[in-house]
Amino acid sequence: MYSAIRNTAKAGILIAATLFATTAFSQSIPDSELKKNVTPISNPLESINKLQPKVFEYDQAKYKDLKLPAGKQYGFLAENVQAVFPDLVKSENRSYLFGKNNYRTAQVKTLDAESLVPVLVASIQELQAQVDQLKLEIQSLKKAD
Repeated sequence: MYSAIRNTAKAGILIAATLFATTAFSQSIPDSELKKNVTPISNPLESINKLQPKVFEYDQAKYKDLKLPAGKQYGFLAENVQAVFPDLVKSENRSYLFGKNNYRTAQVKTLDAESLVPVLVASIQELQAQVDQLKLEIQSLKKAD
């Protein structure tokens, strides 16, 4: 029993030393140093208004070999997003079995939907600024009466 306690203590010391070494020799780099050419998103609301959100289902019967998700999906048509945000749409090659030991490749457009989040936040901020401005105008009109 004493050796089990001693082994547990050794393991604890080893873990503590590893954590200390990792912390002592790790480097913390601010995000602002990692990124360059940082600029505000221009006209976010105008861009978001050009998008056409859709509800759809993938044609699994026709493209069963591509293993597309089943059921109702919420999203965008890649071509629509590409017209507004070309950097958010990429082409991806997907290989699939076509017949016995025969493969084909299909090119499918994929959307980086996560990168739309900053544009959405900028749009909300733009709308809030408009709301605040309208509130000030309403207050000044009420005072004028």
